[in-house]
Amino acid sequence: MQTHGGAAAAEAITAPERFFKHRLRVDWDGDGSWDHPLTDMTPYIPSTSRDQAVTSTAPEELLLAEGYAAAELTVVVAGEFDGIPLAHHFAPFNARSVFYARGLQLGVDMEYTISVWTVNGWVDYPQFTGVVRNANPRRGSEDVEIQCLDNVEKLRTPVDLPPYALWESHLQKGYKRGQLVDSSALIDLAARTGGFDAGPVGMTWPSYMDGPTYQAGTVLSVPFHGSILPEVGTLDGDQGIHPTESLAPGPRSEAYRAGPFGYLARNAPPASETATGFHKFWIDELGRGVAGTASTTMVLGGWFYWAGPDVDADVNAIELRIRSHRFILALESSNGACMARFMYNTSYNNDSWNSGTWETINGPFSSLPAQTPGWHYYEAAFKWYDGGPGAGDIWMRATIDGRRGTPKLVANRAFVDRNDRFSGLVQVNNTWAVSDVKIWNSRNKPPLEDFTYDVTPRGNAVFPATWGKNRLTHTVRETGLEAWTLAKDVASAEYGAVFFDEAGRFVFWNYQDVIDKQASVVRTYTVDDLGSLAFSYSTDAIRNVWVVTTQSGKASPDILYDLAEDGVPLRKAGNEYVPAVFEIPPNAPPAAKEFFLLAPPEAISVNPWTIPTIQSGPQSARVPGYWDQYTPRHGRQMYTGSTFIQRQDGARDPNSEQKFTSRDMIRLFLDNGWNDPYHFVNPDGSARFRVEGLSVVEEEPKTWIVRDTESVAQYGQRVIELRDNPWLQDEWQTAAMLTQLVARTSRPIPVTDDIVAPGDPRIQLGDTIEVRDPDGMGESIRLQILGIKRDFSVEGGLRDTYQVEVIEPARVWKLGSPSYSRLGESTILG
Repeated sequence: MQTHGGAAAAEAITAPERFFKHRLRVDWDGDGSWDHPLTDMTPYIPSTSRDQAVTSTAPEELLLAEGYAAAELTVVVAGEFDGIPLAHHFAPFNARSVFYARGLQLGVDMEYTISVWTVNGWVDYPQFTGVVRNANPRRGSEDVEIQCLDNVEKLRTPVDLPPYALWESHLQKGYKRGQLVDSSALIDLAARTGGFDAGPVGMTWPSYMDGPTYQAGTVLSVPFHGSILPEVGTLDGDQGIHPTESLAPGPRSEAYRAGPFGYLARNAPPASETATGFHKFWIDELGRGVAGTASTTMVLGGWFYWAGPDVDADVNAIELRIRSHRFILALESSNGACMARFMYNTSYNNDSWNSGTWETINGPFSSLPAQTPGWHYYEAAFKWYDGGPGAGDIWMRATIDGRRGTPKLVANRAFVDRNDRFSGLVQVNNTWAVSDVKIWNSRNKPPLEDFTYDVTPRGNAVFPATWGKNRLTHTVRETGLEAWTLAKDVASAEYGAVFFDEAGRFVFWNYQDVIDKQASVVRTYTVDDLGSLAFSYSTDAIRNVWVVTTQSGKASPDILYDLAEDGVPLRKAGNEYVPAVFEIPPNAPPAAKEFFLLAPPEAISVNPWTIPTIQSGPQSARVPGYWDQYTPRHGRQMYTGSTFIQRQDGARDPNSEQKFTSRDMIRLFLDNGWNDPYHFVNPDGSARFRVEGLSVVEEEPKTWIVRDTESVAQYGQRVIELRDNPWLQDEWQTAAMLTQLVARTSRPIPVTDDIVAPGDPRIQLGDTIEVRDPDGMGESIRLQILGIKRDFSVEGGLRDTYQVEVIEPARVWKLGSPSYSRLGESTILG
């Protein structure tokens, strides 16, 4: 229920004589200005009708409040504007129409409000926020019917879901729980696709940086809202693990905790387990080789929980590697401060992540004035010159929350540009609890002052501050899946619900949220207030045996690319990728050594190390079967002409590098320091080139049963089957979730018809109302509202029609109640 307005509004709404008004505003120009001549449609509205109901994906007879609720508003407008009927303005061929010059735009934002007059003045209650779907002018009645849909329409966009699965290497050690994906994490990714986010407004920059010269954008985004799935970027194959199974229960035993904006956040491990608290990702290069260039501006930011002085260790919280240089956001435990840190190598080994000698430059730091434990936004920004005037210079800035420090210049540091197989790799160390990590990049070094992070909550999404009721083992990359479909399907799998509220905010309820709302009555009616009240009581709703099929997945090493089966790699030609001639010329420029592979949907990460040469046989003898005997996942055989190139004393095989540069593209770099070209097809015509990575491997489906034995004994077996649901994966998690539901569906539940009541603009989906009819149906009947049809007209006033679910009363004794204190009848003492 919308509670603003307080007692004065409650008194006015429930009074015998009530005064309502409404307001409809439409941004007909579609530019956010809301200043079109017909933006305010209020004077022309004789009637409106708003309809929203939870649509269940379960069998209808189960009467479960789960699924999704898309709302619709129908408005009839009539009258005259600018000397002609309003209907004529909406006619597309009328040259006198106010819309004629630009055309009537659909899909524009709109908002609808109902207000009630109270002793304190008018109180406004938002009723509908969404977009205009269609407008139907009618010549005969000289009116226009406008149909609007809620913000579900803004989630019709495709979501780019990354592949993920439980690391088999961690499962073998007994660690599973810390790897599971909370259902709310996937729903969050779907909501973000449409711009719905409970978190902060985030990073902004001037519009000049959006053009081709700068191409400012997000190259990595990891919410950590119940999973390590990146929103932008890709996972690396090397991941830490929160060792929940080996930890004693405590505030850090679970992998996730409450975050800064109502979401889950990645928890910090106990001090004895900090070595396990890391996660690695590859940036999305935005198609322009960020990881291959140095002259750039980089901003690293995230929300971290400072637990107090020296509770957690100092940590390089975010570390980005670009061409053998490291950009670092460093956190200081003693006082909650942060620092921008830069490292460059003086000696370097391209075949080891932490090898070589590194020079460290500590830039400016930002302090935490209040010294109060809690969540804070930390940021390190860098403007880096790799050549030309200022070569080797670097500007650095540190930020906490909204306090941006003064940039500091470190001049005349030698810039050493090296080939780096880890260029573009990011390591996030969650020695401190972490949420909402992002990295932004712009070409051509715009000033650090032009990057501004706004910590104000966006506030257009509402998530439960608890775990979802379902946890998942794996996902497969999806690029064409509609965001709204993903959100509602994941919510339905755990018998929760997703919808947009009256203010246009995205809302996710898990099953427990729905149940919890039954505990509080928002308004009480007598049977005389209602148009009708009728019940039916049947065994049709009973389902006491649930037959469930689940399918889990794990991340295992596999072949991501095989030249013999997948065809030749691609080469970039302008903005396109075309089939390449897969031969590496001698002493060639870098562009001639660069190829691209389309990643399969199951590919989580690619092995970045040099592809080893699989010898044909001892010494110089060529044995074609040797490759097939070893069946390598990561291997090659190189040929020049018709001769296999054998490894020779003192000769080093050419390096190779493999990395994701975007969600579906692997960059392959093959060096050649020899005097001859080489390729990978032997004289017999057999291709000898494979690339390994981590891949999602789905296990065989399992079918199992959850039953209520007492209900089966009383009513017999009544079965429901749950099959072919891709979001039911882990047997243990699904069984725990369904145990609650079996108790709900194992007995008859009374059903009532829709209820017509005096309109109340405060009442919302999920609210529980009470109906009193002591001389008839019962002294107290509780109903949970699962659908609302709200009609407002000049003649009929405000009227609500509620679709409800009867909440079965607990068999309890109520002192003084004429209905519920009769010993032996309404109360039985055991």
